[in-house]
Amino acid sequence: MALIDMAEAKEIQVDEFERIFLSYWEEIYLYLYRMLRDSQEAEDAAQETFLKLYSRPPAANSNYRAWLYKVASREGLNRIRSNNRRTRLISKIKSLWSNEVAPDTTDIVLANAESVEVRDILARMRPQYAQVLLLRHHGLSYDEISKVTGISKNSVGTILVRAEKQFATLLERGEGK
Repeated sequence: MALIDMAEAKEIQVDEFERIFLSYWEEIYLYLYRMLRDSQEAEDAAQETFLKLYSRPPAANSNYRAWLYKVASREGLNRIRSNNRRTRLISKIKSLWSNEVAPDTTDIVLANAESVEVRDILARMRPQYAQVLLLRHHGLSYDEISKVTGISKNSVGTILVRAEKQFATLLERGEGK
C-alpha cells in the first residue's frame, strides 16, 4: 500500500512540474535570452533552470516564479562569467598567433541580434541595475525582484529608479551604439 502511495505522490510531483514548466518556460527563456543575447545559450540555461526545479524543488508553497527567476539569474550570470573568461582566452591566443586584434565574439553576436542598442546599454550598466530592469520588464513585482536578487524589498524601488536614470543617461549619450 505504501508503494502505491509513493507512486501516486511521484505522479503528482510530475504533474505539478509539468504545470509550472508550461506556465513559465517561455517567460524564463525570454529573460535568459535578453541576458545572454544568444538563443542556444538561453535555451540551455532555461533547461538547466527547470532541471534544478525538478531535481531540487523549493519548499512547498513557494513563489515558483520568483524561485525560477532567481535560479535563472544565477545560471545566466554564471554563463556570462564563463563566456567572458573563454572570450578573453581565445582573444589572447589569437593575438599571440597574429598581430591583428581578434574580434570580440560578444560584439559579433550583438551585431546580429535585435535591439542591439538596448542590449549594449544594458551591458554597460551596473550589473545589478541591468538585472533589476530586466526583471521588472518581465513583470516581476518588487517582492519577486527582492527574492531573486537578494535586495531588500524597500530598496528595489530606489534601485529601479537609479537603473532607469542610468539607462536614460547612456541612451542620451548614444553609448548604446
